[in-house]
Amino acid sequence: MKLGIKLLMLVLVMAVAAAFAGAGFAALSQNTRAPDFKAQTITGKQFALSDLRGRVVLLDFWATWCPPCRMETPELQKLWQKYRDKGLVVIGISVDREGAQVVRKFTQDHKLTYWQVSDAQGRIADKYGIRPIPTTYIVDTKGVIRYLQIGFGPGVEKELAKQIKVLLPSAAKQG
Repeated sequence: MKLGIKLLMLVLVMAVAAAFAGAGFAALSQNTRAPDFKAQTITGKQFALSDLRGRVVLLDFWATWCPPCRMETPELQKLWQKYRDKGLVVIGISVDREGAQVVRKFTQDHKLTYWQVSDAQGRIADKYGIRPIPTTYIVDTKGVIRYLQIGFGPGVEKELAKQIKVLLPSAAKQG
């Protein structure tokens, strides 16, 4: 019975996310320039998105309290491990209002090693028009959004991998 309830919850979350997407709740769409931002990872690495040009970047807006987000993080970890040496950067952007300490504990408990940023004030999320989470953008080597995924469910990780693989050859050619 527990599995049935979890599946029902997942379907409901996906339906709500799809409704929000259809209503224009993701302000940015494919083939638009990803807004630049400066941030610091929870481990202290400072960067700007524009510093990552030449690499494919997966931006995932999420929170530790969000069930689909929690399901998604191990899949993002697998993508990071598989493609990081081929030019992929995965950045989790947590919208947890409690800040970096909550994100740090979650990432340690779940052995996540991809970049994590705490966006407790929502500055980065606002630039991207984030409403439902998780919302995932894949940005190409020139800083253009090439893929948008709202929500997470079975099979989404395969579509993310497919989109990343399409973009990585151009990343390898650029350096």
